[in-house]
Amino acid sequence: MAIFEKRLEQKVVLDDTEAITCSIETAQNIDGHTEYVLRVQRGPYPENSWRILRRYNDFASLNKCLQISGIDLPFPGKKFIGNMRPDFIAERLFALQEYINQVLMNPILASSLPTKKFIDPDSYSTPFHDLALQYASMCLRTDGVFTLGQSLGPIGWRLRKHYFKVVHKPLGNKHSPGHSTTKHHLIKSSSQSHGKQHTTQVCVTTSTEKDYNTKEIGRDDLILTWTEFGPDKYIDEKEIHNVLKNFGSVQHPYIAPIEYIASNDNGALAIRKFYKHGSLKDVLCAASPCNPFLSKYGSPKGRAPLPLKELALYARQILEAIRFLHSKGMACGHVHCGNVLIVDGVARLMDVENFIIGVPSFYRPFFVQHSKINNCESIDVYGFGHLLYEMCMGYPLQDSYARQITDCPDSLKSLLESILSKDACKSVLPTLDQLAAHPFFSEYAASFNDQYAMAVGAQKPYLKFSTNAKDQLKIAIQKTENRVRDEQKSVKNQKRLVRVQEMMTSEEEKKKIKHKAKQEHRQAKLRAQNSLQLSNGPPQTVTVSASSGSAGSVMVKSDSANSITSPQDAALMSPPAHATDSGGSASSPLPPPIPPPSSLPLFDQAMAAGLGRSNGRQLNKSISGDDNCSSNRSALLDSICNFNKSGLKKINNGDK
Repeated sequence: MAIFEKRLEQKVVLDDTEAITCSIETAQNIDGHTEYVLRVQRGPYPENSWRILRRYNDFASLNKCLQISGIDLPFPGKKFIGNMRPDFIAERLFALQEYINQVLMNPILASSLPTKKFIDPDSYSTPFHDLALQYASMCLRTDGVFTLGQSLGPIGWRLRKHYFKVVHKPLGNKHSPGHSTTKHHLIKSSSQSHGKQHTTQVCVTTSTEKDYNTKEIGRDDLILTWTEFGPDKYIDEKEIHNVLKNFGSVQHPYIAPIEYIASNDNGALAIRKFYKHGSLKDVLCAASPCNPFLSKYGSPKGRAPLPLKELALYARQILEAIRFLHSKGMACGHVHCGNVLIVDGVARLMDVENFIIGVPSFYRPFFVQHSKINNCESIDVYGFGHLLYEMCMGYPLQDSYARQITDCPDSLKSLLESILSKDACKSVLPTLDQLAAHPFFSEYAASFNDQYAMAVGAQKPYLKFSTNAKDQLKIAIQKTENRVRDEQKSVKNQKRLVRVQEMMTSEEEKKKIKHKAKQEHRQAKLRAQNSLQLSNGPPQTVTVSASSGSAGSVMVKSDSANSITSPQDAALMSPPAHATDSGGSASSPLPPPIPPPSSLPLFDQAMAAGLGRSNGRQLNKSISGDDNCSSNRSALLDSICNFNKSGLKKINNGDK
């Protein structure tokens, strides 16, 4: 019945490579100390964001954990006096924002566990290392061939991938499965906080097991990697065991062999031989493979590119391994220097099972920015281009494309530009077969075909999947490519929105907005002046008597001190004329007479005298075509329309 059915909850798997941004919105005073409100966003969508509170001491703890990388970060110093002033808090907020931006822009620092815990404590507070130890022990216990040893700590960049030493169990154990002669030892495991020892873990070891308390690892020792399933795991859980089992028997001269591979419901483990020189990235950085990831690759001092002949030979060998996988219906997706071993002058590709496990690629934040890199072959070609660039320059490319490629031969430059240039990333990348036929390899690795023929004769390539496994791999490839395309569309839409916002806030738009604001302010000021003039009543007329024999000139003075008109314009400001009788006398009352200039106040006399000396300059200004012409004319018309006749006084003409 349905009520007895077990409800299965799907586990949400985060993509640790997804870009995360952090902005400090404000600061607040809580219980006598300052807390900063951080807004964190994962991916391009603003909906996938959250807020956290952090103090200055939290930033200081993060900076202390990241100092092992040797990267110089702009962390502000501590201040004991005056640290609660608003101006200091604003300055400190700006400095902390610059610091967290530098951390998140560095791929090595951004992928470290201290950084992840700082910006997303809810998702990264899980004890990943303890769970990996538990799951790996359970897988090995059912097999009964290998014994789990000491943890090697965070020597890799993945947070959900852990490394342990393992050894073969002694042969000749004829005891029954229920009776074991093994005994338990307390073994300290390396913490995820880089180098510190934490809670001891219980591991099952035999009495004849070699001591793993020392850090020295022999050439014949084995290393176990436990990896959790990633967001790109699209193979059914019932079939993934068979797919991994089939892949465990892979044989190729340029692929690192797998000693043992197994999985459970949470992840998979793989056991390989340990090589003291480490990966190709360790060789380029002259680093010890057992050191923490941050200290090895944060700021290495021994970077050196490979010679051209070795570079061409190693690159051609890796390219042949990738072509072999694609010929068997399987993609790689994880081509970078950390997944390449150099053994006796031969490059070998490892961790190819990452595609089956579904973990995201190291260069995923880069190729999701280019919509043309949308299938598994182009992703492998793009990763191969980054690998080739790092072998050539000695340092990795920290951007999605190379802006300028120099200090290399023309043939190598053309090969790199065909993959990593901006134009190449916007168009279709070359295929694997086209890369193999490039003139660079025929020039610097001319003997590769002979060496490959000898290697194939010694070890015939072999990789065979069952029919169900092939179908599952096809489905996984299709779903992986669909997820990449969907993420590329979202990134493209987000870039378009950012571009529109930048256009809206550009300098030209700012000038237009400022000019429009000035015009609106000017119009509002004129409207305010007009309303003030109308509220003060009609204008007053001032009649100035001239000398005998000259015509009288009439000056019209309005409420505005700068608005004076000539006699020709006086008729426009006078009230409407009424019908007159035959004698020419006005039937309507006339305004009261204005006293002569001598009887005017001193201010009005000075105004009249100034008008006479200015030769009508103020009169011309009031009717000129300046900026106030239209406003004065509108004020004049409003005064005419709103003329108050009740304010006039009747005058008895005694000479009539």
